[in-house]
Amino acid sequence: MNLYTLVLDFHGGTYITQFEAAAPTDAVAAWCKELEDEQLLGEASFPVAEGIMVDAIENHLVEVEGLHGAWCAAATVNGNLALLNVIITQRID
Repeated sequence: MNLYTLVLDFHGGTYITQFEAAAPTDAVAAWCKELEDEQLLGEASFPVAEGIMVDAIENHLVEVEGLHGAWCAAATVNGNLALLNVIITQRID
């Protein structure tokens, strides 16, 4: 299992969380489930999660050019861009 840091920029806010997962797409799936379950973005939670899942899983995460261990996915919700960055993270315990 790896630790992934997920950074969402959406509608003027930045949201950061971490998940342990076997692959970056698994971390995105866990984040989307939590986003929907907890309604972290209010009414926008479901469409953001759905749009990110489609982009990340069906279209595949895009590697961030020039970086190692960093990917992104995006969706547009009600005219607002939801940009999710996924970064593999080293533990410092």
